[in-house]
Amino acid sequence: MHDNSGPHDHLELTANKVRTIYLLMYMGFSFWRVFYNVYLEDNGFSGAQIGALNAFMQAIVIFVIPVWGIVADKKGIRPTLKWLILAAASFILFLGTIKIFWILILYILILMVFHHPLGPLADGLAVQFTHKDSKHTYGGLRSWGSLGWAIASIIGGIVFTLVDVKYVFPVSAVFFVATAYFLRTPKKRKTIYRPDFKPIEANMVFKNHLLLFFIVILTLYGLACSSVNTYLNLYFKELGAKNNVIGLAYAIQAFSEVPFFFIGAKILKRIGPRRVILISIALMAIRLFLYGYISNVTIALLLGILQGKTLSFFVVGAVEFMHLLLPKGRHATAQTFIWGLYFGVGSTIGNLVIGFLKDLKGMMGVMTIFGYFALGLFLITFLYFYLNRFKKTR
Repeated sequence: MHDNSGPHDHLELTANKVRTIYLLMYMGFSFWRVFYNVYLEDNGFSGAQIGALNAFMQAIVIFVIPVWGIVADKKGIRPTLKWLILAAASFILFLGTIKIFWILILYILILMVFHHPLGPLADGLAVQFTHKDSKHTYGGLRSWGSLGWAIASIIGGIVFTLVDVKYVFPVSAVFFVATAYFLRTPKKRKTIYRPDFKPIEANMVFKNHLLLFFIVILTLYGLACSSVNTYLNLYFKELGAKNNVIGLAYAIQAFSEVPFFFIGAKILKRIGPRRVILISIALMAIRLFLYGYISNVTIALLLGILQGKTLSFFVVGAVEFMHLLLPKGRHATAQTFIWGLYFGVGSTIGNLVIGFLKDLKGMMGVMTIFGYFALGLFLITFLYFYLNRFKKTR
C-alpha cells in the first residue's frame, strides 16, 4: 500500500518514536529526581526544609494537570508536550544555582507547572496512539519509560559518585531537549492526538459516598508511599550508601515495574481490582517495616523488587476500580484522579510529615512509623471493600 502523503511524513508519530520519547524523557526525570534530595542534604538543607520543598513540588499537581489537559485537548498532545518539556528543561538547567530556601520554593513551584504534566500527557499520547495502531499496547510502550529511569539511575549513580552531584541538572536538561526533538510535528498533521480530558463535577464526587471514601484511600496510600517514592535516596544515605548504590536502588525499583505493564491487566482480570489493591497495600506495609528494622544495604536493595507490586500493581487496580465508581467514558478522569490524589494531595502531606520526622527519628524511624500507618490503611481498605461489595468486582 503506497502512501502519497507530503514531504514531512517522517515527522508523523510511530511506535519507535513513542518508545524513544518515553526512554529519553524518563532518563531526564531520573537524573535529577533520584539525586535531588541527596543534593539538598549535601548543601545543608534540613529534613524539614527538604520535606517542604518536596511537598510544594507535589502540591500543585492536582491543579496544573487538568489545565494542561484542556490545552492539549485543543492544541494536540505533541505540540503541548514539546513546549512544556522545553520549558521544564530551561528551569531544571538553573535549579542547582539557587541555594536560598524561600527563593527555591518559588522556583520549584514555577518549574512544576511545566514538569508535572509531562508524564500524564505522554501517557495520553501513548494511549491515543494505541487506539490508532492496535498492534501496540500502552503497557508495551510505557515500559520504555521504566527502562529509561533504570538506565539513568545506574549511570547517574556511577557518574555522580565520581563527580559533583550538582551536574544532574544540566544532564537532565539535555535529555529533555533530546525528547523534544522527537515531538516535532508536521505543519499539516494527519492525526491530532488529544488526551480526551473530561473534568469531573464536584457534586458527582460528594453525592457518591463510595467514590468519596475511595478518594480518601487513594490520598492516604499516596501519603504512605511518599516515604519510598521520594525519600529512598536519603534512607540509603543514612545507611552509609554512596550515590552508585542509591542509583542501583532506584534502577531495581524501575525494572520491577516493567512486568506489570504486560501482565497487570491479566492478573487484574483474574483476581479483580479489590484484591489487587489489598495485595499492594499489604506488601507496602511489609516493605516499610523491613526498611525500618533492617539496616543491611543488600537486603534493602532487594526490597526494591516489591516496587512493581506496591506501585504499578496498585495503580492498575485503582484505575479499574475507579471505572466502576464513575460514569462510563471517564477513563481519562480516573487517571487524573490517581495523579491528583495519590501523587498530589497524598504525597504533599507525606513529604511535609516525613521532613519533620526525619529530623526527629531518622529515616529508619520514618519507615517504621509509616509501616504502622500502611498496616492501618490496609485494615481500613479491607473493611471498605467487604462492607460495600460490588457486583462487577470479585
